[in-house]
Amino acid sequence: MCGAHAAVRTLVGELVEQNSHPTMIDMEAGLEHLSRGTLRHADCVLLVIEPYFKSMETGARMTALARELGIAHVYALANKVRSRSDSEALQEFCRKRDMSLLAEIPYDEALLAAERAGRAPLDFQADSPAVAELQRLAGELDSLGGAKR
Repeated sequence: MCGAHAAVRTLVGELVEQNSHPTMIDMEAGLEHLSRGTLRHADCVLLVIEPYFKSMETGARMTALARELGIAHVYALANKVRSRSDSEALQEFCRKRDMSLLAEIPYDEALLAAERAGRAPLDFQADSPAVAELQRLAGELDSLGGAKR
């Protein structure tokens, strides 16, 4: 077992055990955190997928690994959704693989512009489509966390 993964797994376990508030951890993309059991103490995992086959397939593998670890809530978040056909492909893929698609974040030039300006998207253009969906998602995540307490 990699020492770094063992340390993070222990830290996540302590956070979950000692903290009554939801804790969000942004992990590096990839399967390694799940295949090494780093997230075994998490009770919810949000998997970001994009409307490309390789990304969706990786999301499906991550969903299976999260379920093998006994993680109670596993959700997919679609990012950079450009069209109705992207949305339909994502929905069909997730439905066929029993993946729960929690949100579809649209591709939004405002996010690129905010990044270039070094500003948070909410501060840069609060009414952009992506920011609106992220705000809706934040409310949904908050209600999911509240339901577990």
